[in-house]
Amino acid sequence: MRVLPATIAAACLWAAGAHAQIGALYGRRVVTVEVAGTAARTTRPRDVGIPLGARLSRRLLRSTVTRLLETRRWANVQLDVEPSGEGVKVIATLVPRLILIRVDVVGNEVLDTNELLREVSLGQGAEVEPGQLDELPTILQAAYAERGYEAMQVEVELRDTDDPAQKVLILRVTEGEPTRVLAIQFDGDAPPPGSGVLRAIRLDEGDILDLGRLENEVRRGEEQLRSRGWLEARLGPASIQRRNEGVVLTIPSRIGPNYEIQIRDPEPLSRGQVYEALQIGAERLTGRFERGMASRVEDLYRRRGYNQARVVVRRVATEQADRAKLVVAVRAGDQLTVVARAFPGARHFDQEFLEAQMAAFLVDAIDVGSLLDPVDTDTLDRTFAGRERREREVPEPPNASPLRIWYPDAYERAVDHVRELYEADGFLDARVGPARLEDVGRDRSIVVVPVVEGPRALLYDVRLEGNSALGDREVLEAAGLEREQPFSYLSLEQAKSGIVDAYQDRGFFYAGVDSTVRFSGDRTRVELTLRINERFEVRVGEVVVRGNEVTNESLIRRVIPIESGDLLRPVTVRETQQRLLDLGVFSSVSVDPRDPDLAERVKALVITVVERKTQYLDFRAGISTGQGLRFGLEYGYRNLFGTAINFTFAAQVGFQFIFLQDDGGEIQERFEELALEDRLERRIALTFGFPYVGLPNVRASLAGIHLRENERNFGLTKNSVDLTFTWRPLRFLSASFSADVEDNTIDVLGLDSYEEILEQTSGDIRLRNLLRVPEGNTTLVAGSGTLSLDRRDNPFVPTKGFFASTTAEWARTLRTELIERAGELRRFVSHHLRLQFSASGYIPLGSRFVFATQFRIGRVVHLEDESETYPNRSFFVGGVDTVRGYLQDALIPQDLADEIERNPDLFPNVGGVIQGGDTFMVIRGELRFPITGDIRGGAFVDFGNLWIEPNELNPLELRPTAGLGLRIATPVGPIALDYGFLLARREFLSEPVGTFHFSIGLF
Repeated sequence: MRVLPATIAAACLWAAGAHAQIGALYGRRVVTVEVAGTAARTTRPRDVGIPLGARLSRRLLRSTVTRLLETRRWANVQLDVEPSGEGVKVIATLVPRLILIRVDVVGNEVLDTNELLREVSLGQGAEVEPGQLDELPTILQAAYAERGYEAMQVEVELRDTDDPAQKVLILRVTEGEPTRVLAIQFDGDAPPPGSGVLRAIRLDEGDILDLGRLENEVRRGEEQLRSRGWLEARLGPASIQRRNEGVVLTIPSRIGPNYEIQIRDPEPLSRGQVYEALQIGAERLTGRFERGMASRVEDLYRRRGYNQARVVVRRVATEQADRAKLVVAVRAGDQLTVVARAFPGARHFDQEFLEAQMAAFLVDAIDVGSLLDPVDTDTLDRTFAGRERREREVPEPPNASPLRIWYPDAYERAVDHVRELYEADGFLDARVGPARLEDVGRDRSIVVVPVVEGPRALLYDVRLEGNSALGDREVLEAAGLEREQPFSYLSLEQAKSGIVDAYQDRGFFYAGVDSTVRFSGDRTRVELTLRINERFEVRVGEVVVRGNEVTNESLIRRVIPIESGDLLRPVTVRETQQRLLDLGVFSSVSVDPRDPDLAERVKALVITVVERKTQYLDFRAGISTGQGLRFGLEYGYRNLFGTAINFTFAAQVGFQFIFLQDDGGEIQERFEELALEDRLERRIALTFGFPYVGLPNVRASLAGIHLRENERNFGLTKNSVDLTFTWRPLRFLSASFSADVEDNTIDVLGLDSYEEILEQTSGDIRLRNLLRVPEGNTTLVAGSGTLSLDRRDNPFVPTKGFFASTTAEWARTLRTELIERAGELRRFVSHHLRLQFSASGYIPLGSRFVFATQFRIGRVVHLEDESETYPNRSFFVGGVDTVRGYLQDALIPQDLADEIERNPDLFPNVGGVIQGGDTFMVIRGELRFPITGDIRGGAFVDFGNLWIEPNELNPLELRPTAGLGLRIATPVGPIALDYGFLLARREFLSEPVGTFHFSIGLF
């Protein structure tokens, strides 16, 4: 409450002054209490809290004012005293607090409601201070005038509710007609032909006079001129002449000459690099900007080790008055090479450690170029054998290693870091640097960083005062302090923070810690005194929910783990926020104690939510040779009946009428023979999401999918229902269970047999994925459970930690169709367990290198003698997620490969078809390193294999591959481009030399 401190102070000053003014009234008894002001009708005199018969005193008045304000019913309290007979009368003037429970805006179109309320700094739950409503029309009129609506009017109405302190604010807006631009003219130099100024200033006659837009458009016009070489150009600010029908805009203009940029002697850098550093057109060309240009180019050279570089930027007139030159003269000088760093005086940290610490800062601070820098042709000649040696096409590139460059700014930052390391380890008086150069030869130097370590302060004794709720051992454990540990002020602040956290976790929300530090005479021993102000336990009072217009408040209260009477603990507040966000219907959630700076034993908790849009609808349409005409739509409802249940309906329908590579018309004839129901390709999905099922951290989903796809010689109809429960008791631990039923039907089109189709589609990954179900009609029921442990620092680009998961799935066919094979009827049966384990680890190597490794293994266990693995439950190896030397899922099982090696005639018949197995193992390692900016590199080695027979698994038979790749950071995750080489290629299987892969995301 913003008025509270000032009001209390005013009341105290008044009471202090009243003691001098009441004179004979001091000490008299109170005989009457009267309520004045707007609260007189709703407040009884006894509610003021001054008992009749009490003796008048300054303390009585001050305590009454304070108590009334703490009730939060009143925005202002004033007590006046006057004589009444032998006693006194106290007159209490009370100004009630006004809380807005709703704000309705009517008639607004130019400003949406949220933007309008931001202008007036009001909204649901806001407190209206006296006189604030009178200012609203002026504020809104100014906001509308800025946008060209100068005739705007607003009517402000404040409506009462059952609670006198709660109001409804209604703003009735009449926006009126906008002010429009009649004409635009330039005062001064006319814009040159071909400059594009008029196109850049996207403001035309008849447009609304938007002052903010006007300023931006004039600035765009000026930037357009500078981008075309008129570097001295200056436009605006525009002046406005009002007419009856609108306004005329006059834009002052000074164009100046058109500049030609001449960059002289930029070697060894390129002209493009120098031009970029100049930042031509960033500002209007002035003497100050010229000096800034020179300084930026000099800094560019110094970052490359040319610390004696000098740059002069000057304007040169030409014979033509409208032409000029901007000459950039560079004298780079010789590159200074740093051959070593020395740290004389360092004893506590060794030279190798200090070198590594400084290197991390130097690499970040010194620009060492990019992939776009000029290519050294001499290096190309040396790299590619057979090419003739030729003279250089570009200058020899300068040394680009940050560790061999002298750049003072980078070394200053690195020295500060080393000093902080010493201070954190107890050397509070350590002096490090400044870094200086010492020549050791022509253009060769070492960097000397002198170190004076001084005494090391160790913690000798810790004394605790004021702690009773927590014992000494608990406090010291929370502080993380031990005898003889190095002392630093950073560790002291961390210790105090840890103690406060421990107390707040026990409900002492306003606990605080003060400290006193005493050093011994030689500053080697520290005595620390921690004075703890525990104050009192704070409990949750009223829990107020705001902002939920659609979501049921009862659902919110069931989901949150906190209720009235609980201890107010930050960990519970954070959990409350996370549980509400997990519902998926709120874009933001804040959970805050009301008036957090006001210490109270019982605090109201205010939960403010911002709801996402409940519905969305998306249409898609197109045509392609693969699918013909296709139409799609997706409809979603995020908050059914206010229960946070989300529903999604997605449908895509296609009709194929394009038949390429069908000279005989057989494919078209097959499609035309299909019934319309089968001819229409479609994917229809209904999904219900249940983010809260009555148990904390448990969510569920129910999905039904219908699919029909037609290919050249087969059609697939699939129906499935999936029910999934997910439990996440901790941020890094999750478990899930799913049960699903799927019904698959493969229809063979034309005269092809199922075996012929498998052979024909063996090279098409998408078609083979569709065929991962048995021929005919089959129904499968399955249930699976997964347990995951995620301790990565970042799930998209991890740099440390590990991830592990294990999955067990049971599956069984319920119904299968009899299929004739080799003259006999056969029924496909599958009843098995599918077990899989995966673990990934990430090890940081220095500040920018990461080693990532992964281990995966899986096995299918059959539960009946006649059981076969359901094809889409088999394991497949090859591709970005397993072994990158092979195409996706293209690695042939090892036991089948052994058979083919013994009998090569098998390969054309089964080698390209049977590529799934019942057991597999994959081991991967990858070194990730920086290249430039958002581009990183990866060098990897992948080992993996699979077997049809589970008992054949042999870790010594893993197929080796290796390769290189690029990783490009994007908002949706890193794009990975990899090429993997087979290190032991099997020619009898026609394996490729290597394979290129594109993917989004890394393991």
